[in-house]
Amino acid sequence: MDALSKGLYRFRGYILAVMGIALIASPTGVYSLAALPLFLAGAVLRIRARQFIGGHTRGSKHEAETLVTDGPYACTRHPLYISNTLIALSAILFHLGFDLMAIPFAVAVICFEAYLAHAENRFLEKKFGDAWRAWNPSLRHCLKSSANANAKPRRSFSRAFCDDWATWVWLLLYNLVLLSRKTFLS
Repeated sequence: MDALSKGLYRFRGYILAVMGIALIASPTGVYSLAALPLFLAGAVLRIRARQFIGGHTRGSKHEAETLVTDGPYACTRHPLYISNTLIALSAILFHLGFDLMAIPFAVAVICFEAYLAHAENRFLEKKFGDAWRAWNPSLRHCLKSSANANAKPRRSFSRAFCDDWATWVWLLLYNLVLLSRKTFLS
């Protein structure tokens, strides 16, 4: 993995925080309740993915003990990046509404998460080789995995939620800042 990929992966949380601060600093739009379904979908997907992948992805280095291909990983290679994108887009939509100013923020988040997913693909292919190349997530595999009795999550829903406590605290505080800013500036 090249130095840029390592740096972006290592500091991914800080990079998203900088984008979040830029969003807070931008002029506010109107409340958009369309943000709620995006947030809920992202949160549920994140918890569900964490049930299957476990807690080993919190570090600043790419590490993977095993190749996880069940649960949401039977549907897509990167459910955590998709969940991050949905949650970030919900914050943008909540804060700016359907405004042209939302577009650069949305494009930045989508490009950043796509780049991280691409870098992770290279890492996983190098580490797991043929097993990674044979893994073909799709709706068909997703449905098969859901019906498969062997596709048991490693963690319960509540344990997976608690494993991500830092993410939920950050999101709560961030949304409180957005809400208070909108309230006091309106």
